[in-house]
Amino acid sequence: MHPLLRHEWAVARGEAALALPGWRDWLMLAVMVALGLALFIASDAAAALHDSRVAAAVGALAGWAGIRAARRRLDHLARESVVAAAALDPVGQRHGFAAVLAFVALALVAFGALARPSVIAALLVGQLVGAIAAALLPLRILNLRPRVQPLRRATRSLSPADAVSGYQLFSGHPHWRTVVPLVAALASVGLALFLPTHWNPILRLAVPAGAVVLAMLALTRVDADIVVFLARAGHGAWRSAVLHLGASARFAAILLPLMALFAPHAVWPCAAAVVAIAQFTLLRVWSLRAYSRRFADMILLFGAVGGAVLGTSFPPLLVPYGAVVSFALLRRATRATWSMA
Repeated sequence: MHPLLRHEWAVARGEAALALPGWRDWLMLAVMVALGLALFIASDAAAALHDSRVAAAVGALAGWAGIRAARRRLDHLARESVVAAAALDPVGQRHGFAAVLAFVALALVAFGALARPSVIAALLVGQLVGAIAAALLPLRILNLRPRVQPLRRATRSLSPADAVSGYQLFSGHPHWRTVVPLVAALASVGLALFLPTHWNPILRLAVPAGAVVLAMLALTRVDADIVVFLARAGHGAWRSAVLHLGASARFAAILLPLMALFAPHAVWPCAAAVVAIAQFTLLRVWSLRAYSRRFADMILLFGAVGGAVLGTSFPPLLVPYGAVVSFALLRRATRATWSMA
């Protein structure tokens, strides 16, 4: 095995041992995964995967994300690890990409087998196309080689919101703060308008909502180190959340009125997607202020599965459940202000 793969395998085992130290933790994880799979099989998402075009799109997204994550990881290892030589080795890079693609392919095959085995081929073909597209994209567009700006211009154009939001990936120029949310909103509205009318009605609502989810996620990146820094620097829980939600708030303010005017049939799914991602961002910021990163991720995982179970079995309980979880995390996050522990 290549030294790079041995290093990554050791890191994965160490992270698993820290996050799941006992058999009870593994049992809880297994129960949560089983519940999630059961919900997936009974959901409309599994029914939507019966369409080969949707399956190919899901596979392309998975292949794109896998290659992008692998390139970011290799860039990090090459700059800030003891295996920098292995990360720069072309053979090691090929092994790393192959391992990531194999892992993604296994996950897609498992999901395809749960939904409908006949769409596995479409999932894998889509994964290959997405992986090739991500591999051909220049590194600088993926922010692996960020653009160098003169110090005077950088200090003049950057604000605290720029430091914690994802939209500055496209450009460091301040005019893009409005242009990028505008372009994302117009693309989402156009997708909702020009979908074929003969598609399944659920699918015609799920596709624009999925596009809104992707745009919201792209505009609300949460960096654990920055969240902790803001807490220690005296920024309150709400202030930290507002800094992370600035770009997505502009996106929602542009998207929802346009969607109400031109595609009213998709307003409610898109609004629900906006609220869901905003709520998730709030909870992630507050949990990272209150707990360590591993424990915060575990809390969000279990909380999301619990919310999915409640939303499927008895939807009215979902609102008080979210309110209780948010209030508990907000109290812990507020106490973390100025805390250096």
